[in-house]
Amino acid sequence: MGIFSLVLHTHLPYVRRNGVWPSGEDFFHQAATESYLPVLEVLERLAGNARGPFLTVGITPLIGHQMQDPYMRKELELYLGSWDVRAWWQVANYDGVYAQEFKEIAGFYARHARRQLARLGSLRDGIARGYGAIEDAGAIEIMGGPASHPVLPEIGEESVLRAQVAHGVDEHRRMFGRAPRGMWLPECAYRPGAGIEQVLAEAGVSHVVVDGPTMIRSDGNDATFRPRLISDSGVAAFGRNLDVTYRVWSPTGGYPTNKWYREYFAYDMVAGFKNWRVTSIRTPIAGKKPYDPARATERARLDAEDFVGLLDGWLASYEERTGEEGIVVACYDTELFGHWWFEGPAWLERVFELLADHPRVRAMSLGRALEELPPVRSVELVEGSWGFRKDLRSWIAPETEDLWRALAETESETVRIARKFPAPVEPGRQAALAQLARELLLLQSSDWPFMVLRGKNEGYARERFWGHRERWSRLAEALLRRTPDDVLARLAAGLFDIDNVFAKLDHTALV
Repeated sequence: MGIFSLVLHTHLPYVRRNGVWPSGEDFFHQAATESYLPVLEVLERLAGNARGPFLTVGITPLIGHQMQDPYMRKELELYLGSWDVRAWWQVANYDGVYAQEFKEIAGFYARHARRQLARLGSLRDGIARGYGAIEDAGAIEIMGGPASHPVLPEIGEESVLRAQVAHGVDEHRRMFGRAPRGMWLPECAYRPGAGIEQVLAEAGVSHVVVDGPTMIRSDGNDATFRPRLISDSGVAAFGRNLDVTYRVWSPTGGYPTNKWYREYFAYDMVAGFKNWRVTSIRTPIAGKKPYDPARATERARLDAEDFVGLLDGWLASYEERTGEEGIVVACYDTELFGHWWFEGPAWLERVFELLADHPRVRAMSLGRALEELPPVRSVELVEGSWGFRKDLRSWIAPETEDLWRALAETESETVRIARKFPAPVEPGRQAALAQLARELLLLQSSDWPFMVLRGKNEGYARERFWGHRERWSRLAEALLRRTPDDVLARLAAGLFDIDNVFAKLDHTALV
C-alpha cells in the first residue's frame, strides 16, 4: 500500500498590460486556453467521485490575480474568439499536401476554443475561484506561494522575506477565503541559514516541496518516500520523486515524445495552429505528419495505465525494502498539461480514474498525506532547487549579475525609504510608498533571471526588469524630494493602472 501525491504548480510572470505577443499577455492566454480551463474541467469531473482531496494545485498570487483580473478576462475572451477567425482562414486558404487533414484540425481547434469560451463565461467569479470551488467541495488542496515568486534564499533583507511570505498568505486568503496550509517554494529553492523555514512556520505554513536531489543529499536514497521536518521548525518537506516525475516530463523519453501526440514546436505561421504530431523526435519539421486528436487521446489513456503501474511498482518496492508505507510525490508545471503536452488533461483524468479504486495506491493531496504519514524525523536540508543543475545556476550566473546587483540595491533602499515614512502619512504619499513596495516585489520575480538564462526571450525579461526598476526609481525620487501629496497621488495611480497586483500591500510590511 502507498500514497501518490500529484502537485500541479500554476505560475506565470505578471504580464498584465506589459506586452502582448510574442512575449506578454499571450503567455497567459495560451496557458488559460490550453491548460487552466481544460484542467479545471477535468478536476470538476473527477471531484464528483472523490473521497477527500486527491491532488494539490499550487496557485501563486501572481497567476491567481491575473486569473481574476477583469481586464485579463476581457482580453482572454477576445483571444478565444480569434480562434474561430483563424480556423476559418485555415479551412478557406490551406491548399498544401495535407489540406483535408488540416481543415479537419481547424474545426477541432474551433470547437475547443468555443468550449473554453463557454466555460469561461460560466465562471462568474473567475478561473481561480473555479479551482477554489473544487477545494470548497473537499476534492483538492490549493497550495499558496510567496507574493511574487522570488528566489527566497537570495532575498537579502529579512523584513522583505517576511513580507513576501506574509503577503502571499494574505493574497491566498483574499482569493480563496482561507490561509494556505502548504506553500510552494519558488523554484523549490532552499538554502540553510536563510531563515526560510522559520518565516514559513510563523506564517502558519505546515508543508513545502523540495526537489528530490535536495532531499536525497540531505537524508539518503529513500528520503523522498516520507516527509521530513525541516530542522526544528515544525514545517514538513516533501521530496519530489524524479524517477517517477521524469517518466512524464523528459524531453528525450517522457510520454509527450510519443509519435501520436501533438508537436509543440511546429505551427502554422499564419493561422497559428499546431497542425502536426510528433511523428518522431528525430523527424525534422518538414517531415512531420498531421495531428490526429483521436489517436492522441487513445495514446494518453495507454500512457496513464503505464504510469499507474509504475507507481504501484515503486511503492511496492519501497514497502518491501523498509516494511513501511511510502509516498511518491510528482510535481509538474500546470502548463505542461494542455499547453506543452496537449493531451495532458486527458492523461491526467485517466490516471485518477484508475487510482479511484486501486487496491494498493491511494491518491492524496499533500496536506492529507501529511496526516496519513506524519514526519517521524527531522533533517538539515542542504542547498538545492529544481533548476537544470539542481542548484541556483538557472537564475544566478555572470549573465544575470547586473540584475542581482540592482535587485540587492533596490531591496535595501526600499526598506530604508519605508522606515523614513512611518504610518500614518498623507494619502498620496501612502499610495506612492505602496507602489514603491509593489514594484520591488515585481522586480524580485524569479521569472526574469530565468528567462535571461534559460528562456528564449531574454529581451523581454530585461525590458520588464528594468521597466519595474525605472518605475521604482521615479517613485523613490519623488518620495525623497518631498513631492506634494497630490502629485504623488497621480504618479502612484498611473503606475498602479499598469501594475495593479497586491492592492492591499502596505509599505510598513517591509519595515
